[in-house]
Amino acid sequence: RDPTQSPLLEIRNLKVHFPIHGGIISKKVGTVKAVDGVSFSIGRREIVGLVGESGCGKTTVGRAMINILHHVAPDVEISGEILYHFGDETIDFGKLTSHEVRKYRSRVQMIFQDPYASLNPRMTVKQIVEEPLKLHTKKTESERRNTVINLLEKVGLQAVHADRFPHEFSGGQRQRVGIARALATNPDLIICDEPVSALDVSIQAQVINLLKQLQDEMELALIFIAHDLSVVKHISTRILVLYLGNMVELADSADLYAQPQHPYTQALISAVPIPDPEIEKTRELILIEGDLPSPTSPPSGCVFHTRCPHVSERCINERPKLRNVNRGHSVACHLVL
Repeated sequence: RDPTQSPLLEIRNLKVHFPIHGGIISKKVGTVKAVDGVSFSIGRREIVGLVGESGCGKTTVGRAMINILHHVAPDVEISGEILYHFGDETIDFGKLTSHEVRKYRSRVQMIFQDPYASLNPRMTVKQIVEEPLKLHTKKTESERRNTVINLLEKVGLQAVHADRFPHEFSGGQRQRVGIARALATNPDLIICDEPVSALDVSIQAQVINLLKQLQDEMELALIFIAHDLSVVKHISTRILVLYLGNMVELADSADLYAQPQHPYTQALISAVPIPDPEIEKTRELILIEGDLPSPTSPPSGCVFHTRCPHVSERCINERPKLRNVNRGHSVACHLVL
């Protein structure tokens, strides 16, 4: 990202806690700390990868960015700032009501993980892609029809597909329909929530290449959420690693793969297969022992200390801060000097 340019989005100390209710009168008995103090920024035309194993808070960060968490869980507790810079305007999405956020909804779109569940089975592809145009533009019916055809062709589908229903398509084609719908309002930012995890490996590369091509062509910013580091390697400019709702490492993509600093990132990268069998044979695999702790009662100190092979007394008692250890490379670990 060009440091002289103001970012498109800044997230400052984002916390997302879900209250747990129990007992006869359903009082609050605990809290799930899904996201616990995440801060980063995204430049215009930048692709940021958000990685970590299932349950670490990646999707919750994505949903907080687009302000749809209150629809999923009305009693969710969100704090921190989600600042979008649209031209001369700076808007904190976290402070907007559902009604107020509609004005900006066209600027930030989302591609969901499951192409089977995210498309309405009763609507044709034309109706699905046209819906954002009806809500956010003043285009006439014929203009909308032309836009839909252009969008379908842009994502590698054909005009004849417009009048078909989602069940008539493969998973990869359905995800292309989801991409076309996200592009309809010409957004500044698209949040891709594990957009290829439900697809066959052979189709994953096609969808990733399509997203990269569209990002170049339309000068979009992308957040690419994934649990597989090999998926984000080729598409992201920077990668943010999350563990149990906490940021553990943030670096340029090439830098993170060449020199991962945090023990958790090292383990994730060691699990990525290498196509060369000779290198694969000699490479050391770092195993992470144990299960992911519960976000209702995260460990004291460093949240990774219960599974870290290099744990020390300081790790158990003191929470490490995210520090800049190299130009643009930040890590939250007491052992990294």
